[in-house]
Amino acid sequence: MDRFSAAGRRWFGVLGALALAIGALPASAQTQRPTVAVLPFDNSSGDGAQNYFAEGMTDEIAAALSGARGLDVVARSSSFRVKEPKRDLKATGEQLHARYLVRGEARLVGDRVRLNLALHQASDGKQIWAEEYYAESPNLFDIEEDAAEKIAAALKAPVPAGEMLVRNRLDSFDVYLDFLRAKVAARDRGARPLADAAVILEKVLAREPNYAPAAAMLGYDYALTPLFSTSLRNGLPDEERKVVERTIPKAEELARRAIARDPKGADGFVALGYASMAQRKMIAAEDAFKQALALNPNQADGLHGYSQFLAAMGKIKESLRMREHLEDIEQFIVNYTADTAEIYWLDGDTTKAIQMLQPFRPGRTLELALIQASAGRYKESAAALREMPMTNYLPGMLESAAKILESAPAKAASPATLPRLGNMSFAFMHVGAPERVLEFYEDEVRGNYFQPISSTWFWHPSYAAVRKTDRFKKVAQDLGLVAYWRARGWPAQCRPQGANDFICT
Repeated sequence: MDRFSAAGRRWFGVLGALALAIGALPASAQTQRPTVAVLPFDNSSGDGAQNYFAEGMTDEIAAALSGARGLDVVARSSSFRVKEPKRDLKATGEQLHARYLVRGEARLVGDRVRLNLALHQASDGKQIWAEEYYAESPNLFDIEEDAAEKIAAALKAPVPAGEMLVRNRLDSFDVYLDFLRAKVAARDRGARPLADAAVILEKVLAREPNYAPAAAMLGYDYALTPLFSTSLRNGLPDEERKVVERTIPKAEELARRAIARDPKGADGFVALGYASMAQRKMIAAEDAFKQALALNPNQADGLHGYSQFLAAMGKIKESLRMREHLEDIEQFIVNYTADTAEIYWLDGDTTKAIQMLQPFRPGRTLELALIQASAGRYKESAAALREMPMTNYLPGMLESAAKILESAPAKAASPATLPRLGNMSFAFMHVGAPERVLEFYEDEVRGNYFQPISSTWFWHPSYAAVRKTDRFKKVAQDLGLVAYWRARGWPAQCRPQGANDFICT
């Protein structure tokens, strides 16, 4: 007997699927928007080399479900960070904020694929739907479509006739497997994962240049790459510019290629949003993000990017609403949670922001230092900086920033002689040198790469002295903020003054 199918039959008890699924759904589920998490599929092949396939199938089913209207899907990165997800479905559902859980097994058997899938109610583990698939590899996309449609229907989120949930179809199965490898490689983000994924995706596109999902993914990869370099945080704009010139034009071209091939795919618009924002094309960036979320309101990277963008433009309340939805579906990415904490801080909830950031100690504490300093907790802020990896900064820079914070709130005797601090330049504000805070943003202009989250800091009350400087006016102009405000509305702290000037409080 086939070991996979036997295990699948014991675990899932293969059902006829849809009729039983819809009948089993509790009546209470009809009145609430269901949230589902796709848990990491088991690799039932016994071959560790197939791990990528099981993980890739998890991603693909989750991505397909995210296109179903009336359904919220926990993003894949959060699902993969839950420990022992199969042992306690109730606890897993609570941890992921999911009322329903999809479990599965996947394996390759020669030129055939096997998938065993089941949908459970998280509160009591009750199985709502299950099915076993075994088919030739070219039919894998039909399997994915069938499973996603049946899960969505079981959750009372049917797909309109003629609409496809699976957008990653490809004639070459081998190339598709490489695409799955790239998705798995990129999941952890960071410099190395992005670089590893880019190598694979370049090969995929060399063989299938019009494969929209790969083009969108590589465009997003290249748009983020400068964010993970150490150049700007150290105040090295010339080095940053070199990274940007290698990646951002490629990012935009790839995003546009993806959109041309699949104008109904959200991922291409997400990549274009990031690439446009990086180049300070603010109107184009907003339009791309809006289109992405119109196509897929659960696209986590789009929610993250657009909410950062809105906060950078001074639209804090709008940004926060988006962050709260993002936290519901993707709560285990450190970058996302740290940025959400900052938006709460900007909205006036310093206590909540600090509570959200404390678990990141030691190591990821720049945001914590920023927020503690704004609350006058200078020694704590300095301690948080000293916990950060020294390898991320030029020698002595972290210690210089910590000492400046420890000297606050006393005014610096000679502000011009203080050492440069890169992205820790917020420390200058607390020793009476608000204009020097803007050095980091001037470096950003020279480096030709816009990082939205640091620009959100402008809208905290502690930055009032910075906003009132002429130097801020020039930075806001150079970053593209002013052009955006004139076209789409001003933040509460600023207003136009005449045809060519503005004033901020």
